[in-house]
Amino acid sequence: MVKENMLLVFKEKPLLINLWHVLESLGYENVNGSPFGREALEKALEFHPDIIFIENPREEDALYFETVKMLKTLKTPVITVLNPEYERTLQDDLREDYVYALKTMDLNEVRCSVEMAIHASKIQKELIRKEKRFKTLYNEAPLAYQSLNQEGFIIEVNRKWLENLGYKRVDVLGHWFGEFLTPESLEDFMNNFQRFKIDGKISGLRLVMLRKDGSKLNLLFKGRVSYDENGNFKQSHFIFQDITKQLKVEKALKESETYYKAIFENRGAASVIVEEDDIISLINSAFEDLCGYSKEEVEGKMVWYHFVSDKHLDFMKEYRSMRLEDPNSVPNNYEFELVDRAGNLKNILITVSMIPGTRKSLMSLMNITKLKDTENELKNSLKEKDLLLKEVHHRVKNNMQIISSLLSLQSSYIEDENVRTLFQESQNRIRSMAMVHEKLYKSENMSKIDFKQYMSDLVDSLSYNHRINPDNVKKKMESVLFDVETAIPCGLILNELVTNTFKHAFPNGNIGEITVELCKKGSTVFMKVSDNGIGFPEDIDFKNTKSLGLKLVNSLVMQMDGEIQLDRTNGTKFTVSFTRSNE
Repeated sequence: MVKENMLLVFKEKPLLINLWHVLESLGYENVNGSPFGREALEKALEFHPDIIFIENPREEDALYFETVKMLKTLKTPVITVLNPEYERTLQDDLREDYVYALKTMDLNEVRCSVEMAIHASKIQKELIRKEKRFKTLYNEAPLAYQSLNQEGFIIEVNRKWLENLGYKRVDVLGHWFGEFLTPESLEDFMNNFQRFKIDGKISGLRLVMLRKDGSKLNLLFKGRVSYDENGNFKQSHFIFQDITKQLKVEKALKESETYYKAIFENRGAASVIVEEDDIISLINSAFEDLCGYSKEEVEGKMVWYHFVSDKHLDFMKEYRSMRLEDPNSVPNNYEFELVDRAGNLKNILITVSMIPGTRKSLMSLMNITKLKDTENELKNSLKEKDLLLKEVHHRVKNNMQIISSLLSLQSSYIEDENVRTLFQESQNRIRSMAMVHEKLYKSENMSKIDFKQYMSDLVDSLSYNHRINPDNVKKKMESVLFDVETAIPCGLILNELVTNTFKHAFPNGNIGEITVELCKKGSTVFMKVSDNGIGFPEDIDFKNTKSLGLKLVNSLVMQMDGEIQLDRTNGTKFTVSFTRSNE
């Protein structure tokens, strides 16, 4: 007995009973039935089915579409059972992740449909869970975060960013970052942002931002650029620290030497004053907490590099030497690893400045260890999401190959040549779709595939199936990237047109000239299949024919809002064109 619950929503009782018996023979005993309408939703809420089967009625039925839409809100896999006497395509607004089509009551097909729907649902739920975890980690990061596009427009901020500046998300996203800066900082941002896009990273950039209430916020920015698979700018990532208190402290030190110790102690950040001979002369309580030593143990006795890991010691000593000669010759802000009393390593963002009129250095240290850990968790979460996507495409490809194998096995028992041909054509269609998912899970970019390579592989596969040397097919193709929603219908169209050429263009067995082409002009994609054979019959309208293959081609072209043209000059030439963005 199989534990999954099934809900059957049918209009015609004989079809319902037939499917009920099929499911029971497969071991599914927890089966309930319901008519169309609100009752179906109530039944689903009562029994919590793992899969819902719904009949695709003989005639246009508004209640059917309303029922499907209601049931889809439950995020439960919905399998539409196509009446064998009335088969039609689902409306575009019903073609989503949770809708599958079942065309026959064959045991193997029912079993495959159920298993594929359940497996895809589990993968989808796991992806949603991982994405929620990723967004939570990002949104709850301890520092404010923002992401800009190449023009400097804000595409993402986290909760800390909004809290610091007092805005709502809708007030920020899509706006140019310069709108939130003071006029003085705007010029600094524009100068540094261009250099940042070239260098790929920036640290220690100080900017003053305007809060929603009009007050100013002094911030220290650190950023890096992320690139796409081609090395092009994708987006920027910035974190910033509120240094308003730090700047007030620095100002106070300049204005009054009398009060500097009290201010130094209460400035918030861990702080150190280093003499010219590298001896630490003063630390505050925050630095005591950071390093684990008391003031009595440190002040006047320990050198600053005692707290620096071997990994960063050389470059920090070099910076120190250069800063004493010219304070502007080295960065004021950088990261290093601090070694505390217990030997623990802590990630630190340090700001160093010379005290005017002296050879002393003021160091402010910020512990960013938690931020680094959060960053690593975010990276790991992204890797897990990519692996899940690869697994989805891999499983879909494998399941399609199983279906193709079942068709091949079944066809071996068929004596009627015409029926066997229909099975083989179905195998080719399934294989063309499976190849799309195979390309995706093998690709570094799991959202798009190079259709040139896919097209070449599919034509070669069809050539072997029809016992034609692939070298007899000329290929004139450009690299064009398609997402899965475009690649699958284009693959099916190519499969039908090339198969039609192989079968009908050269009836005497002497293969002539066959050409397949792929190119893109502006935003328009052109896909062509031509031959110099006997030509397409003049008395047949290819847009109104009984041929399943050409019906499928016309339907898919219409689905993509494209056009298809037939040229009977010197044989047969089909040209399919459709518009796709240049992204």
